[in-house]
Amino acid sequence: MVLLDNNELKKFALSQGAQLVAVTGVDSYDDYLVEVRNRLTETGAGHEDYLIPAPGNTSGSADESFFAQLSDPRNLLPGAKTIIILGVYANDQTAQYQKTKQEPRGKTARTYYYYPVIRQIAEKMVALLEKSGHNSIQGQHIPLKFASNQTGLGVYGKNGILQHPQYGSFIALRNIITEAEFTPDLKERIPSPCEGCDKCIKACPTGALYAPYKVNPRLCINPLFRREEYIEPQMRSKMQNWVVGCDICQEVCPSNQGIELRSLDPRAGFDSRYHSSHKNLDGFERTPALIPLLAGNHPHVIRRNAAIALGNIGKSNDEVLRALNEQLPNLSPELKEYFQWAIENIED
Repeated sequence: MVLLDNNELKKFALSQGAQLVAVTGVDSYDDYLVEVRNRLTETGAGHEDYLIPAPGNTSGSADESFFAQLSDPRNLLPGAKTIIILGVYANDQTAQYQKTKQEPRGKTARTYYYYPVIRQIAEKMVALLEKSGHNSIQGQHIPLKFASNQTGLGVYGKNGILQHPQYGSFIALRNIITEAEFTPDLKERIPSPCEGCDKCIKACPTGALYAPYKVNPRLCINPLFRREEYIEPQMRSKMQNWVVGCDICQEVCPSNQGIELRSLDPRAGFDSRYHSSHKNLDGFERTPALIPLLAGNHPHVIRRNAAIALGNIGKSNDEVLRALNEQLPNLSPELKEYFQWAIENIED
């Protein structure tokens, strides 16, 4: 059995590529449940708008039981004594999106690209803990932003996203729940950088940021790209040329201006083995060319998102219009509406 202390644990995490590590005791996050219920009441959103079904729920929609399980890690590991929160900085030198509208190409959320990185780091941490004789699990089993805010790993921004003084808000998070007992870190809260600023609220194209630190999940376009449900025309026009996720509120945030871009981690990319949100995205490019994504060899949601992005770019050229029109005869009625909408936008 290999015995570890806090310093060894954190040194190992950093050696594997993590930038942030926090160690805390096992708490129940009842305050998180209260916050979720308040958001649902204030916005009229439903549990399904959070997009994550409860374990064992085959209906495809989230319900109260999922959030109840998130609120206490002992629901998954009864002997749990410690929570380790890991963070990876996700804004690298390849995330340059200035010319995507001229190409035309789509944009993808920076943090999504680093989910495989943080997953593989967490897996190696779990292997180390298991080797030490301690049952451990890794995943997203706790309200990560909420817990990170409480531990001092970061602080909530007005856009509801975790902020860090060095890394801004582009941080991929993951947790480890373990039966190993470590000394909790001292909880030193990071001062909020948001006082007197509301740029993210003003920039949100759908009004999803309806108040400081409050997000309406029904209006946020970040999860909209993964949903298979119908997208109303008024929402399509706000999706710009994003095809996976959205960073609009983060791009305007002063905390993200001037921070040093990291080098690309070779593990970064889209890989469904490492995150459920990467369904349909295996091998996806960081700024994918949109026209090839219209073809029938791609999943429905990708073809839809590419058509919407092209319609929003509005770049009238023969190649784009020809590509959209060529697909029309073989499209389902549902998909055809998006393509026709894009054609009309471009022609207008």
